[in-house]
Amino acid sequence: MLGLLLGRVGLNKADALSLTSDEVEAVLEAYTEGVKDEWKRTRWHATIVANFSGNAKRSGVKPTDFFRFDDEKYSSGIRELFKIAKDERNDIKPPIPRT
Repeated sequence: MLGLLLGRVGLNKADALSLTSDEVEAVLEAYTEGVKDEWKRTRWHATIVANFSGNAKRSGVKPTDFFRFDDEKYSSGIRELFKIAKDERNDIKPPIPRT
């Protein structure tokens, strides 16, 4: 962990050793988001080049055509619709017959 904080993140040894576990988690999360943003920027540039070159398919290339991150998983929306409908149906209780 110390090697990651010193080497990749770029903290000095005194700062890295003074962090609590919650602070280490926050620093690593911020670092990961920064790396992810760099890859999104690179993907966006690749999209521009691919679409500008004229070799892209008729509808053009989208950034997610190159690769997707876990939080960008493809969904047509129909699964979510069925899941919501199923959950709502399970929440509805049948009326109790009066005797």
